[in-house]
Amino acid sequence: MPDLVTATLPDRTLAQIVQSDRIIPVERTIEILVALLQSRLNTPKIHGQITPDRVVIVAEHPVRVQILPAADLRADPEFSAPEILDGKISDRSDLYSIGLIAIYLLTGTRPFQLFDTANRCWVWQDYWQIDRTTSRIDLRQLVAILDRAIELDADLRFSSAREMMAAVRDCYPALLPATSSWECCHILTGHAGLFAAIKTIAISPDLLMVATGSEDTTIRLWDIDTGAGLGILTGHQQSIDTIVFHPHKSGLLYSSGKDGLIKLWNVKTAAEVISIDSQQSKINCLAISPDGKLLISASRDRAIKIWYLGLTDEQSIDNLITLKTHQLSVNAIAFNPIASDVKFASVSSDRRVMLWGLESKTPVCILTAHTQAVKALAFSPNGKLLATAGDDGSIHIWDLEHRQLTKTLSAHRWTISGLAFCKDGDSLISTSWDGNIKFWQIDTGREIECLTAHEAEVLAIDICRSPGCLVTASRDRTAKIWKKSL
Repeated sequence: MPDLVTATLPDRTLAQIVQSDRIIPVERTIEILVALLQSRLNTPKIHGQITPDRVVIVAEHPVRVQILPAADLRADPEFSAPEILDGKISDRSDLYSIGLIAIYLLTGTRPFQLFDTANRCWVWQDYWQIDRTTSRIDLRQLVAILDRAIELDADLRFSSAREMMAAVRDCYPALLPATSSWECCHILTGHAGLFAAIKTIAISPDLLMVATGSEDTTIRLWDIDTGAGLGILTGHQQSIDTIVFHPHKSGLLYSSGKDGLIKLWNVKTAAEVISIDSQQSKINCLAISPDGKLLISASRDRAIKIWYLGLTDEQSIDNLITLKTHQLSVNAIAFNPIASDVKFASVSSDRRVMLWGLESKTPVCILTAHTQAVKALAFSPNGKLLATAGDDGSIHIWDLEHRQLTKTLSAHRWTISGLAFCKDGDSLISTSWDGNIKFWQIDTGREIECLTAHEAEVLAIDICRSPGCLVTASRDRTAKIWKKSL
């Protein structure tokens, strides 16, 4: 029997917690304060107002939160910074809201009751029912931090979430979780429009460039070291759902998506080299063989097509074979990095995982364990393991030699959109519609770390061949470059 590793995640807003518990202990409040600041650091968007009913606790030990979007910027003036009423908004406006939320947790009292309108000053400490003489921590420092966060004059507040986080860490290091081993060093913004989710992302083989493909029908190129935009590729008529760099030919990028076209680009000149009609309905995924000779496309119409690259000339794309064994949409494919009887694998909305050779139109093996659509897969660097995941929120680890399920991780609350093995093969990364990136120890199934990465669904991930760098793409119209801290 495979190992089963479960993770139970709470799902309550801060407003519900206060309604239930009335007053939150100081140590717990500091943990939530840090989680709010960390969430704010991980997104470029200024919320304008953050309220207790918009903050959901999504994990414990350490605490992680998700800030839900607001339908109306002025829906709750109690937690809104005063400058918002004048149409002004900045990072400091969010820090004002975060400070008031912390005070709300400590006092169990709404902000309007904590403000002396006659003298135009806060009197929240009068409502804080705590014996300060018996407290295990120095509360004066916490009071100073919160008072600065809720200054009526924005210029007197902390200048950024990073500065406020540093102040909290300096005062209460023993109460805080260890700092993350990963840091978001660049946030890539540029895809624009009502429908501009970034559906796919890829790192170039020379590790100099990141490419992103979006619902806005464009591909954008970015410098991986600086995050600067390098160019825009246009030519697709509908959403771009998959891109992949050629592993050996420098500067060649393949793309496809909802329009069913497969395009080859020269990213050095930003020119379209070739475009072919795949005769497939919405291509979900492209993959290139390790030797760079084969391209596979997988689509919503259940078809897997294998293409030969460079058969007639250096840029040609010629169809060799079409496979139609899955019963529903084929959502992802990946080549085995090691020579084996299993050349590639595919996953589908039919809940099945298929292992393929190249000598037959039938799969070598069909693996079944998922209870819902399978959306992502990844081979380990040594080709011995296959990880699969999807709508059921679980990750299955398969032993390819024995064709057996060895471990199941109950990993995310929502759909798992991406998987990537770290280069050492000992750990695995997963991304999800819950906005998180999680790191897993393969042999134990233990969650090593979780990053609250985006404020909307994480849709794609790619990892550098050299350790210490990964990139993610999201429905929030941003991509992020993450570097491992030294």
